Amino acid sequence: MVFRHISTDIKERALWLRGQGYIDDEIAHLLGVSTRSIRRWNENINIFGSVIPQHHLIQGRPSEVTTELRENLITLVAESPELFLDEIQEWITIAHDIALSRSRLCEILQDCSLSYKRIRRAAAERDEELINNWREAYQQAYTASQLLWIDETNRYSFVAALGLDGYAAMRVVPGSVDSGEFWDFVVDDVLPTMNPFPGDRSVIIMDNCRIHKSETLRELVESFGM
Repeated sequence: MVFRHISTDIKERALWLRGQGYIDDEIAHLLGVSTRSIRRWNENINIFGSVIPQHHLIQGRPSEVTTELRENLITLVAESPELFLDEIQEWITIAHDIALSRSRLCEILQDCSLSYKRIRRAAAERDEELINNWREAYQQAYTASQLLWIDETNRYSFVAALGLDGYAAMRVVPGSVDSGEFWDFVVDDVLPTMNPFPGDRSVIIMDNCRIHKSETLRELVESFGM
């Protein structure tokens, strides 16, 4: 089971590309989304005037919380713990055709807490092993001067790129850092300070926050020789 939250910005860019004459297969490849999703977002525009349907119009069958749904929900939250409640609600509606209120969803998550803790413990152990393997690999492949680390804070919406000789770029934004803001930061502020590989500041390292997972942005960075 795979769930990937797609930002409103990406959805709107997909439909903008559609309006520019790109076919759905091309858009899907560029943005890393499915053609089915593109068609659904276009339908949402026609019906609701927005790529995101109004929440009170997202409906499913009356709540039938099955064992399968609970197991899938535990797995979903274990794989994507950064998801918000409204995103989980949307996934349940789409994947199981069931409408759950936020309070009911909280009850289910609380009921599943024991199993969820077990899964998180196993996932943490697995993640630690992956991180150690990854750290060993990049330490052998790159020098410290090649690396540029990108991360953002939660409380102050401060995003920065840090290299061996200090900050290469930084930005403070009102509200949270979304995928669009992060895209602009990398393209406008970070890339101009970098050099083609294998020069200094030629490798970007980021964590697995969902706004970092843009295949289009990765391809853009690589097109600059990094």
